[in-house]
Amino acid sequence: MEYLVQYAHDDWLGFSVVSGSLGSLLGRGASFQEQLALLLRIVGDLYDCGVRAGELTASTCEPFLPWRMEKADVLARIAAEVQQQARLPDSGDLCWFTVP
Repeated sequence: MEYLVQYAHDDWLGFSVVSGSLGSLLGRGASFQEQLALLLRIVGDLYDCGVRAGELTASTCEPFLPWRMEKADVLARIAAEVQQQARLPDSGDLCWFTVP
């Protein structure tokens, strides 16, 4: 978690980095549902550490627009979108993470 939190402090954290952590933690052969459950747990832990999901913008003044949602709503939105796609997201697919 420390690596992901520090990454979010330093740069835009994308899902590809988070998904890479899933593979390291679960190993090969984990089901999609196991991967999704851990993904949501990691995103929830990131949220607890002050990291927020949001969209990148073209604005130089405000390059990141955080989602104005409670933690449970962020997790529900990500879960719904990932389940609809039936695959883990790549960076930029749903959102980015950073410490605003």
